Amino acid sequence: MVIKWMAFWSCLLMHSMVVYGQVDSMTLEEKIQLEYQKRIVKSHINGVFIPPDYSSALELLDEIIEPKGKMKYSEQPEDYAVNNVFFSFGRWLLINWGIEEGSRLTVSLNKLGLTFPDDMVRAIMVGYHRKLNRRPVDIEKIVEEVVEYRLQKTSESSESQ
Repeated sequence: MVIKWMAFWSCLLMHSMVVYGQVDSMTLEEKIQLEYQKRIVKSHINGVFIPPDYSSALELLDEIIEPKGKMKYSEQPEDYAVNNVFFSFGRWLLINWGIEEGSRLTVSLNKLGLTFPDDMVRAIMVGYHRKLNRRPVDIEKIVEEVVEYRLQKTSESSESQ
C-alpha cells in the first residue's frame, strides 16, 4: 500500500514539474496568447456573463439597465449620449465583458471588422442607443461609422500637434 502511494505522489510530482516547466519556459507573448485562448471560450469571466455576440450584448444591456437609465440614455442625441458616458458606461463594458484582454464577445466583434477595443465599446453603445430609440441597428453601418470616427479623431489629433 505504501509503495502505491509513493508511486502516485512521485507521478504527480513529476507531472507537476513538467507542466510548470512548460509554462515557465514560455515567452511573455506565448503566455498572453495562452490566456487569451482560454478566455475566448468562457461564458463567464470573473463571475460576469459574457455575451456571445453583438445582438446578445444589446439584449443583455436591456435586461441589466434600469428603466430610468435607459430613458436618460435614449433621450439624449446619439453622439452626446455615447460620448457623455464613454468613460463610465463604456469603461464598464470594456472591463466587465473582457473586451481588451479577450472574450468570446471580442472574437465576435473582430469577425464584424472591429479590432480596436474602443471601437468595440463605441459600436455596442451606438447600437444600444439606436435599439432604445427603435432605429435600425445595422451593424455593418455602425462598424463603418465607428471606424470612421476613430480615424477622424486620430487625424484631428495629429494635425493639432
